[in-house]
Amino acid sequence: MHNQRKNYFIDKKFQTQFILKFSLIVILAAIAIGISLFLLSINSTTVAIENTKVTVKTTADFILPFILQTIIVVTIFSALSVILLTLFVSHKIAGPLYRLKREIDKLGDANFGAIFQIRTTDQLKELSSSLTSMSDSLRDKIAGIKAETENLRKVLDGIYFENKKQVEDKVKRIESVLNTFKGI
Repeated sequence: MHNQRKNYFIDKKFQTQFILKFSLIVILAAIAIGISLFLLSINSTTVAIENTKVTVKTTADFILPFILQTIIVVTIFSALSVILLTLFVSHKIAGPLYRLKREIDKLGDANFGAIFQIRTTDQLKELSSSLTSMSDSLRDKIAGIKAETENLRKVLDGIYFENKKQVEDKVKRIESVLNTFKGI
């Protein structure tokens, strides 16, 4: 099964927060590197030849423009890379979560025809398998209860006793509850 989702923003809030958190890490790391280089070079001097003149400056004054340019360029490229990477990773998480939530909602509405199948390349495959096992188990148990109720109905039809009407009414109520379950 190879379904390709066209929309990479499945759960916009989750994915946006996920991307922003990782991008913030890149930006904070870049700022920390810049500050560290500046602080480490503040007490040193550098001799440079500028326009055929020998100039003595603090190393921080000499390299600060280069550090800032480099940090800005690297931060932009790193942030873009992180944004794309986290978008694809969060897509592999948000997509299955969205799909599983829809199927869990169906199960909550007593629809045992819910299918907890997600792509094999997506995350949460084990959760999908566990939900499928749970749904199958519940479906089998409810089908067993339905079968036993039907057997009880057949037994009641063959017997006459004083409270038969009350028992038949209770069986009907049980059957009506069991009939609310779909996919069984």
